[in-house]
Amino acid sequence: MKKIGILVLTLMILVSFSLMATGQKEGGAAKPEEKGKVVVEEWKIPFLNCLTGPIASIGEYLEWGAERAAWEINQAGGIAGKPVKVIGIDTGLDPAKGTVEMAKIVKWALVALGPVPENVIMAAMPIAVENEMMSFTATTSYEYAAKFFPWSISWFSKTEEKLPPVVTAWAKLNPDMKKVVQFVEPYGPWPGMAKAHVIGLQKAGVEVLNDVTVPTDAITFGPLVVKALQQKPDGIIFACQSEKVAKIIKELKNRGWKDMGKLLIFNSADDAPLYTTGGSDLNGAMIYNYINPNIDSPRWNAFKEAYAKDHNGMSPPSLSTHYYDAVYMIKEAIEKTGVTGDPKKLKEERKKIADYCRNVKNFKGLMFTWSMKDGVPTDKPLFLFKIQDGKKILVKEVRPGTE
Repeated sequence: MKKIGILVLTLMILVSFSLMATGQKEGGAAKPEEKGKVVVEEWKIPFLNCLTGPIASIGEYLEWGAERAAWEINQAGGIAGKPVKVIGIDTGLDPAKGTVEMAKIVKWALVALGPVPENVIMAAMPIAVENEMMSFTATTSYEYAAKFFPWSISWFSKTEEKLPPVVTAWAKLNPDMKKVVQFVEPYGPWPGMAKAHVIGLQKAGVEVLNDVTVPTDAITFGPLVVKALQQKPDGIIFACQSEKVAKIIKELKNRGWKDMGKLLIFNSADDAPLYTTGGSDLNGAMIYNYINPNIDSPRWNAFKEAYAKDHNGMSPPSLSTHYYDAVYMIKEAIEKTGVTGDPKKLKEERKKIADYCRNVKNFKGLMFTWSMKDGVPTDKPLFLFKIQDGKKILVKEVRPGTE
């Protein structure tokens, strides 16, 4: 009997250990894995940005968007109960400085924002990849971002898939438009965007004339306009810096151009200098964009009002929401995956953030909800507008495959 008792006791102990190992309660399901305790007092997110130099105005509003998100998050209790701080780091458009700063960042950061723009991306992102740290290149094209997968994600689908439909839609609004010329500045992804415009024009049966190259250091634009008009276009697309677009349009009007609906401005020129320099001469011109400023939601209205207050009444530019959304995506990744901020788990937790963001589902962005598949968005729209008195009037929402 004594042996039987010992045997029964042994079996009971084994069953007890088995239940503990599977995390089961009697008559219940397995317990969920407990998330680690957050060890940081503040989440710090470095932003490798261009805050001085020729595109400082762009860098400023990108930074503003990220800091706005951090402010909202902190007002609502922070990330996993801890405040978040965006740390702006200026590269001054210098790739060498970008690499130096990225080398510092990878020693401690869980995740980063930037770099901005493309020349700094190409120089600094290999350091992030080598150190397996996710860095959001949220304002560049797919073709740049994809080089650094899985340690970056693209905010856009492939340029040759994303842009042609909106250009086709514009062409269809002008059925008598037969020949189009482009002003193209050889900067970053802009020539690639111009090539995607060609695909959209060709699908609409429009003849594409020879591009007019806009030098980055161009000051006068009369000769460039003459070169374009000599080809006798009845439509024009602009893929160059915002102030240059405005000056070229003024020059076109001085030389007799009247049909403003046949001018299409690409989204990267949707910046304050376009409107301050162009003024009423832009009225009637078309522009495409990744955001729709006319959306009516409490979250967007608050963002728009705060931006106007800080920017002399201006509306948020096309790219101003990107790093705002990136900060919120980081928040979601940290909270959903149980990231703790423990320096001893830096490599492991960097991967958790990257893996989550690459395939996030139904992410609630500022403007709309979207999902990612292997680092690429699957369902983001583009918007086509008419400019009138500094405002953008929605003409059409365009999604890939709809034109």
